[in-house]
Amino acid sequence: PSNTTTPLGLPTYRNHLQDIFTNRQSQDARDLMTDLIKYDPDVSATLHAYLTVANTDPHFYVYDQNDQLDTTAQAQLQLIIGQMVRRSDYTTGYSFTASLREIAEDFRYSILLRGSLGAELIFNKLLQPSNIRNVDMKTVEWFETAPGVYKPQQRPAGSSQPISLDIATFFVKSYRQNPNEIYTESTFVSAINTIAARQQVINDLYRIMQKTGYPRMDVEVVEEVIRKNAPTDVARDPVAMTTWVNQQIGSISAAIAGLRPDSVFVHMDSVKPSIINDGGPGKAFDVTSIIDVLNAQNQAALKTVATFIGRGESGVNTGTVEARVFSMSADSLNGPIADLFSDMLTLALRMTGYQGYVKCAFTKAELRPETELEPMMIIKQTRLLELLSLGMIDDNEFHMEMFGRPRPDGAPELSGTGFVAAQTNSVDTGSVSPNQDTLGRSVSPTGSSAAKSSAVTKKSPSKSKS
Repeated sequence: PSNTTTPLGLPTYRNHLQDIFTNRQSQDARDLMTDLIKYDPDVSATLHAYLTVANTDPHFYVYDQNDQLDTTAQAQLQLIIGQMVRRSDYTTGYSFTASLREIAEDFRYSILLRGSLGAELIFNKLLQPSNIRNVDMKTVEWFETAPGVYKPQQRPAGSSQPISLDIATFFVKSYRQNPNEIYTESTFVSAINTIAARQQVINDLYRIMQKTGYPRMDVEVVEEVIRKNAPTDVARDPVAMTTWVNQQIGSISAAIAGLRPDSVFVHMDSVKPSIINDGGPGKAFDVTSIIDVLNAQNQAALKTVATFIGRGESGVNTGTVEARVFSMSADSLNGPIADLFSDMLTLALRMTGYQGYVKCAFTKAELRPETELEPMMIIKQTRLLELLSLGMIDDNEFHMEMFGRPRPDGAPELSGTGFVAAQTNSVDTGSVSPNQDTLGRSVSPTGSSAAKSSAVTKKSPSKSKS
């Protein structure tokens, strides 16, 4: 960190040649995950899937000391966020200013890589927040100064001087970690052994295939023919004859060793070529079950769906419970990030003298396209409009649920005005039976899209006439 006059060292870009089965003996899990998350196909595909599904927009709300939404402080918060994510001074040359999307994506990457994330809120000389700096939790050490009281410090790579992080502007959030341990691990760490085992199997398969996996040429040398064609002086000396035969076999082997399968092989009658295992070289070499077991273990360790790592079959895992659980898992990554943003922006707002707090929430992850969700949004809007008309929710709550922001200044206040006529829906419960209607369509209101005619009814057996 103290060397600012020389360029940063260029990576070798040779990590793709590393063998995890060998490296796992010398590297710890954190270094292995750094490599696997970039070079292993399953881990990198899982990372890509998580980052893609969880890439939703954050929304920020400011509440006062009475837990009421404060629209005036909301405008102040937007100015603070704008100062951090939008560049205003272009006289300083190159300056990288990360957007909220990039900051949130870096946080998700840190969560998947380290199991936690740490960040520092940087203030300028005017005590205004100017930047959010991501801190690699691998470089953070913890001290327990009192029972249950922990203080962090950072020991950067290439530096022997630790940096104290016992400051109010440093924040740490963890993701599904052991509550009895302060140090965290990646949620993918359980895949290391499976990946190493699969790598060993693949390496063995490469070696086996060279011997038994493919047809091999068998060349039979007729010794009698070679002996008959030996020179006269050689034929009289048994030792010279043995040397002569070995030389001929060696020359034949050298001529055939580099022969391609599609090359023409011209030979004398002293040589009889043939093919070993030409009937079915792969019949006794079926490792499908082994690979399937390793793939299943790898998928379980990565907490992902087979479709996202290229192993889903046609029509499988595209609209099932697995896909729903994965979307919820990806959505859970935004929980620690929302808490971190809430704490950071609360501090930034309180530096201006405000005594309220900031709450951050991300849009829920959804695998379906917006056009498919449009009918559901209309149903939600109709329900919220009726609640707004009855005064059960205020205008800000309605706008936050529908648009992710408070009510604009020019929008009319409609809470409790009764602008929507109350609807009375009656349901006939006389013919409701859970045995014949598992989806509950028989309890749908009259005239709704899920009418009783869609319910599964039990037909009575037809009577045949004699």
